[in-house]
Amino acid sequence: MPVKDIFNRPAAPRRLMICTGPCCNNAGAATRLLEELRTRLSDAVCGADWVGEASCVRSSCLGKCTGEPLAFVHPDGVWYHRLSTENLLLILRGHVLNQEPAQSLILEQDP
Repeated sequence: MPVKDIFNRPAAPRRLMICTGPCCNNAGAATRLLEELRTRLSDAVCGADWVGEASCVRSSCLGKCTGEPLAFVHPDGVWYHRLSTENLLLILRGHVLNQEPAQSLILEQDP
């Protein structure tokens, strides 16, 4: 599966929503992270494991403008902050694919 296929796919059981609102995308930070993520993902990361299991989408402002850039994992209700390309890969591999949240990056968790 080409790397681009995990982005903006139809709804899957688990979605990583990356905020591209004004605060998170200050100076292009969120957009740059998304492009770096697309570049760095390998077939081993986004191969068969992704099919029907997860999607990664851009989001407009998620309304939690602190510690940006931010991401939200739906339906788990976990908010991540201080994103970098490495942190996004950790969240994707750990939480999105293996249901193991990246505790050190959690901003908050919905009840």
